[in-house]
This record gives sequence, structure tokens and C-alpha cells, in this order.
Amino acid sequence: MVAATFCTGLAACGGGGGGSGTLSGGAGSGAASGSPAVPLATTAGGPTIASQPVSETITAGQGAEFIVNAPGATAFQWYKNGSSIPGATSATFHTPALSAADASDAFEVAVGNGIGTTVSSAAQITINTNTDGSPPAAFWGTPTTLPVATQVMTFSFVNRTNGKYPDSQVFWGITGTTLTGGTINELHSIADAPTYDMPAATSARMYFYIAPNAAGAVTNATSYYDFIEFNIGMSGAAYGFNGDTTRVDAFGLKLAIRLQCGDGTDKVRGEDYGTFLEDRSVTFQKYLAEVPAVFSATATQNAPYRIVEPGAAGFNVGEPNAAYFSAYVDQVYAANGIDASVVPKPTPFLNFASGTITDLSAAIQRHVAQNPGTFNANGTLVNSNFWSTIAPSTFYSTGSANYYAQFWHTHGIGGFAYGFPYDDVGGYSSDIGCTSPQRMIVAVGW
Repeated sequence: MVAATFCTGLAACGGGGGGSGTLSGGAGSGAASGSPAVPLATTAGGPTIASQPVSETITAGQGAEFIVNAPGATAFQWYKNGSSIPGATSATFHTPALSAADASDAFEVAVGNGIGTTVSSAAQITINTNTDGSPPAAFWGTPTTLPVATQVMTFSFVNRTNGKYPDSQVFWGITGTTLTGGTINELHSIADAPTYDMPAATSARMYFYIAPNAAGAVTNATSYYDFIEFNIGMSGAAYGFNGDTTRVDAFGLKLAIRLQCGDGTDKVRGEDYGTFLEDRSVTFQKYLAEVPAVFSATATQNAPYRIVEPGAAGFNVGEPNAAYFSAYVDQVYAANGIDASVVPKPTPFLNFASGTITDLSAAIQRHVAQNPGTFNANGTLVNSNFWSTIAPSTFYSTGSANYYAQFWHTHGIGGFAYGFPYDDVGGYSSDIGCTSPQRMIVAVGW
């Protein structure tokens, strides 16, 4: 798999999301047709713009999100390089997928109130030169200057909230048990402890919080937190590491990890660089623009704290969208002759009775299970190499699919993400591992 292709391919699929406008005339043209809703000219009496559109850094193949706050405005018109964009007539504008040709394009909006008009400042597009969406080297600090671990590996924590919060309000914490039975119980701000000498531990979770003080570093419905998960154990005569960022349950904070090991491993996973650079409010708006409306509650019911997985926002048993996958599951079973007495159909939200039907579960989530001859009657793949024969750009392409997961893939480094429980099927999750781990750098964003 070519990671950059997966990321770009997912964005190109569209995922059923609409956005609030479309560009005409092809990438980079910004051609307009008809008269704009508001002319590109500032006149007396126009609305005051309280917050301007912000420039965006994206990976080629992604869309950008522009937002203006103009109290009292009753009409909006977005422009690209001076040409009006048909249909882009609200306070928020989500572009279609952009390409390298769109680098340095300028977007501005004219707002009107029936008396006059005001033109915003221009927001520009920057295309990340790292085609997999990864951040520049400076993002991670200077790994080679980190203290050498006396136990197994050094964890380092970097504040990438773009100045929104000081190190004293960005916390990390871990509780658990070491391989030798010792207790791990740590909670610190990055200001107090920017590194940690990590012992071996199994099934560990390390939590991250943004809070005014340590007492506020909690995991409740009105707090900002997230976590990574990992195992550190023996791999032959050496220690081994396996871990990931995860969106299986929810998005709480932007996280990215960099793993460096004695076996030569140097890998990064998590939200991409453009997502780290944008404000949290933009990420929420971008999510709503890119997923179908039926998924909107996943971003609104716990806002501004979390975007939750579909099973926690209306897709579970007895909830309004419980039947979202029903027709597609029926189609998959019928097309492949899957025996429902052997493999009971999943209950909402795609909960199979057996945890061994991982390929079928992943294929339904990605909407690539419907072709006859894909599965046997017992729910196993006909071709064990199926995942290497299907293009990732076909994932989430139409109909019932887990568009919550698609969003995190689209905006994940290299297109990798853990968007549902078996997202590792086919090798598309954010999971990374190595032998002889040395350093793990965790970036926490807003």
C-alpha cells in the first residue's frame, strides 16, 4: 500500500459529504457563472467582521474549511482568486478536494447586511510538501537530545496547541502495572515533566488532558482528553513495542506519535499536520462538511468536547439510525450466500456475535463487501489476499459506510487511522510496532 495514495483516494471518494459550496471550472480555476450574491467590494455601512477566514495547510486531495464571523450579516459570497464561487453563500465554505495546483490560492468572502458590504482578508492555501500529511521534522523537537531511558524507553511530550494553551495546562497521565508487578501512577503537566522513563507495561493507556490544573485533568463529558494505547513486553531477548492512536471510541484531542527504535524503525501516526495547525472549531466544521447529514450528531451531541463514534450517537439498538446498515448487510449476505444461522447478522452498531469475523466486519464498515464471491457461507474471505487486491480509493465510496472512520483516515498521517474496532484489517490502522524501542514522542494539539 502507498500511504499517500490511500489518504488522497479517501478524500476523492467524497464519503457522501456535501460541503457548503462547490468550485466550478476544475481545480485551480475558480470560474464563476451568473451574478455573485454579494459583490467583491467594501461599501459604507457593511457588517463588521469579528473573525476573519484563516489560511489552511492541507494535504493534496483534501478539502479546506473557511469560516467568517460577521454579526449582522445577512448575505455571504465566497471568492477564489477574485472570482465568485457559485453556491458558496453561507458563513462557512468547504472546498472540494484541492490539488498541488491550488497552492497559494486565495479565498475571501464578501458579507452584506442590506446596507453595505464588507470584504474579508484573504485566506491562502498551503499544500503540505510531505505528501503523506506528516509534519516537518521540527514539529517533533530534537529527539536525539532526549534523555536515554534507564528502564525501557523514553516518552517525550510536545505541546502543539499553537499557543492556545501553555505547557502548564497540557497534562499526561498513566496508571497500570509493570511486567514485574510494580505500580505505575503518574500525572504531570508537560511543564513539570516533558519526558518520562517508561518501564515495560502491558495493555497500557496513556491519557492526555487540557485543563487549568491537575484537578481538572479528568475523563468526563465536559473535559478535554484523549489517549493512546500500547504494550511494552519482551520480544525474544529484547523489548518490543506495539501501540497506536485510536478513534474507535471518539476524538477528544489531536494526537500524533513518533516511534524510534533500535531496529531502525522511525514511524509517525495520528492526525496530519494540517489538522494540527487548524483550530479545533475548524476541525469540527470540516467533519460536519465531509460526512453525510445522518452522521452529524456524532459531532454535535458532545460538542465542543468530543466527536463520538456512531454507536454512541444514534446508531445503536433502539435509536433513530439503528437500521442504517440493515439493507446493506442484507445485500452482502444475499450476494455471498452467507449463512445467517452460522454467522448471525450484526446488531447495531455492527456488533457481530463472534469476534472472529473481522474481515466481514471491516468490509461492511468500508462498503466493499457486496460483490458476489467475496465471502464464503461462514463469513470468511474467499480470497485470503482480498485486501491486497482492492484499491483503498474504493473504500467508503457510496451508500452505507462508516463515514466517521473515513474522516479520520482522510485526515490521518499516511491515511492511517483506527476508526472502528477492526480497522487494522488489511493494514490500514494507526498501529505501529518495533523491537528495541528507544523513544516515543507524543504531540498534543488543540
